[in-house]
Amino acid sequence: MKLKRIATSLTIATAFLCGAAHADTTYTNTGVIGSPIYSMGAPDTTSYGEFFTAPGGVLKSFTFQALSGVSGNVDLTIAAWDGSKPVGPALYTSAPISYNGGVQYLGANGINLTLTAGTNYIAYLTVAGVASPMSEVSIAGSNSDGGLGGGFRFLNSAGTDPLTLQTPWSSWYVPAMAYTATFAPAVPEPETYGMMLAGLALVGVLARRKRA
Repeated sequence: MKLKRIATSLTIATAFLCGAAHADTTYTNTGVIGSPIYSMGAPDTTSYGEFFTAPGGVLKSFTFQALSGVSGNVDLTIAAWDGSKPVGPALYTSAPISYNGGVQYLGANGINLTLTAGTNYIAYLTVAGVASPMSEVSIAGSNSDGGLGGGFRFLNSAGTDPLTLQTPWSSWYVPAMAYTATFAPAVPEPETYGMMLAGLALVGVLARRKRA
């Protein structure tokens, strides 16, 4: 009976680890909408971003919401944040995102970027170096940080890549951009699964010896 209980416990633990490795967590502040933030794009403000403290794990997606504006392209960039500005090199840069005007989500899926828990980063939309950039775009704001403890920052770099500058970004009276971010847990080390499987194998060996 003792061997059976051990085997059951190991099986449950292994199943728990497997399940936890695939459970995503979504952070969003879109339910607490504030005033719109405007105007982004050429020739207005080059970059709008939301800095945040990573919960750890793998960032899978990050999206913002445009409300109105002139169609064109924009990029999403993820970078480290030093408290006043992003720090290069970029950790992730999307392919150009096509904005069609009106209400539209702007961001990227499939980012798959591992972030360190407790470390500050920024996700920002930018038209710096982007061909046929969008313009006069209003972005949805929020009065909540969405659980990631950050806020809205912007920079008008006249089209220059912000990561090449030492200029601090500015805040506005709207505390945050409306966003949705999805994180997956970091995959457990292979050794963890190996130990569980080895434990199950040992229980099997002991059970066979006992029957013999």
